[in-house]
Amino acid sequence: MSTEVDVAVVGGGPSGAAAAHLLASRGHSVIVCEKKSFPREKTCGDGLTPRAVKMLEVMGLGAKLDTWEKVKGLRVHASGRTLALPWPELDDFPGFGLVKPRRELDQIVLDNAEVAGAKVLYKTQVVEPLWDDGVVQGVVAKRDGDTETIRSKWVVCAEGAATKFSRLLGRERDLGYPMGLAIRQYFRSPMEHSGWFEAYLEVRSGPRALPGYGWVFPVGDGTVNAGVGLLSSYGGWRSVNLHDLQNNFISILPAEWEVNPGTVCSKPRAGRLFMGASVWPPHGPGFVLTGDAAGMINPCNGEGIAYGYETGRIAGRHLDEALRGGSSSSLDGYTRELEDVYGPYYRLGRKFVAMLGHPVLMEKFVSMAMHSKPVMSFALTMLGNLEDERVHGAGQRGMKFMKKLAELKP
Repeated sequence: MSTEVDVAVVGGGPSGAAAAHLLASRGHSVIVCEKKSFPREKTCGDGLTPRAVKMLEVMGLGAKLDTWEKVKGLRVHASGRTLALPWPELDDFPGFGLVKPRRELDQIVLDNAEVAGAKVLYKTQVVEPLWDDGVVQGVVAKRDGDTETIRSKWVVCAEGAATKFSRLLGRERDLGYPMGLAIRQYFRSPMEHSGWFEAYLEVRSGPRALPGYGWVFPVGDGTVNAGVGLLSSYGGWRSVNLHDLQNNFISILPAEWEVNPGTVCSKPRAGRLFMGASVWPPHGPGFVLTGDAAGMINPCNGEGIAYGYETGRIAGRHLDEALRGGSSSSLDGYTRELEDVYGPYYRLGRKFVAMLGHPVLMEKFVSMAMHSKPVMSFALTMLGNLEDERVHGAGQRGMKFMKKLAELKP
């Protein structure tokens, strides 16, 4: 069986759904091939920063957000101290975050793309791209035991942390870039409405301090999402057992959380986080890569959802222009925009992560910063990449200075 559309999207996660929504809203025919059936679980903290909230509002989902678990900022625990850090007051981003389990969130956003006119094929595994004279012009997919050819003018690779289709497009992750490792579980807890993202900055494996952080995020349905993230810039990361790390983290949480083996209500899920724009260039003849497939996770905090939405919409906008204007099969303008928007910040993030890869340096940095609320408030702004277009206030001036500093040669 063969189908023809303007754009074939490989993956129905955040970036694929965002690209499909924009393109379908602008009148283009779009098919999304999602290999899983929804709802499905993802390794994720379920936290939505103001950056992600803004994108959900842009996609017309603002009315739904009122019923989701709202958080006013980050509460940081380390060095025997706790600091409550509200989100900065900004022009370009809302002043709140949200928590929504990915098994629900991804369905909502993909349904939104379907309402806009995209066709979604679940349990559809894309096995290879269709090449025509060196240009990708569709995909070959398997569904219900049958092979289907989907011909398209453009292909969006939004396969997430999977790498099979990306490799078939000739794109590999740069192994020199940092990678994150994460594990999480759900627990029943009386702290389901804490109102904060809770971050614990002292993660240990035995006596060793490790570069990473633990989190407890209130889901609002009687449960919390608790997990640990670890940076691959730590030289011994391959020897760390994530399940042991998770168990150690759970064991040191305050008793009032009631997060323990007796309240666990899900199996642990672990996964990789491709960070810092580690797959480059994210375009090629007839295709673009978005979100996690392009390694676009923020290296400073492991946030991927917002960047999935953003890069999906940026890709959709460039594809819309190409479809309307009949431009060439090379979408280098998309790559240039990603460099302009994210390049300086991600270079800053990669240097920051390299520094934190040394446990002693991280311990000293955390200990110093926890004694200054202004320093930690600035860290929240910087690590969350919450930069206004208009320069105002010390935090925003500091953001721009740090990005310029990152551009200097060692």
